[in-house]
Amino acid sequence: MRLILVRHGQSEGNANGVIQGHLDFGLTELGRRQAAATARRLAGEPIERVLSSPLARALSTAEPIAEAHGVEIEPEHGLLEYAIGEIAGLRPEEIADRFPHIPEAYGRGERPIFPGEEGRETFYERIRAVMTAWSAEPKITVAVAHGGVISALCYMVTGLDHARPGAFAVANCGITELVLDRFGKPVIRHQNDTCHLRGIVTMEDPG
Repeated sequence: MRLILVRHGQSEGNANGVIQGHLDFGLTELGRRQAAATARRLAGEPIERVLSSPLARALSTAEPIAEAHGVEIEPEHGLLEYAIGEIAGLRPEEIADRFPHIPEAYGRGERPIFPGEEGRETFYERIRAVMTAWSAEPKITVAVAHGGVISALCYMVTGLDHARPGAFAVANCGITELVLDRFGKPVIRHQNDTCHLRGIVTMEDPG
């Protein structure tokens, strides 16, 4: 069993440097090129299912992958990005101005509290549900999601403390793959693979 995680391509929110959360942005032209390159990279894989966050930036990235394999996209609410609260739609300098405790916490290597956020335990509970469903599913699956979701899955699999941010970079259209080991436990086969994006600018951003 394999779970191939793909972060969405560059979105309008990424290009404008804003934190997105649940805000619904479409892909830029660069994002569409990244999505097409990712579909070509995965064309030779025996993919049987394509799941996607219901946000437009993820669905648009999933479309060429699903089309290449002749399957329908299955929207999955559990793959939604973290609901970041009041900082959604803000740029880093605006966050620093309105909520100075946030960059101060990052400067100490700590995870800050975001006003109005979903809550990490709630977020991790829905991520666990996705992981549990995948572990019981024999099909080779692509899941198109968001940086926060893919990073959270990596923290979960490795058992690292998710309160300490920044352990896992997730670029636009970077590919991370999870498999089950001989004991049935998920492990990371590879993480944030961007080789298929050579010659196409990619970015690792906080949105």
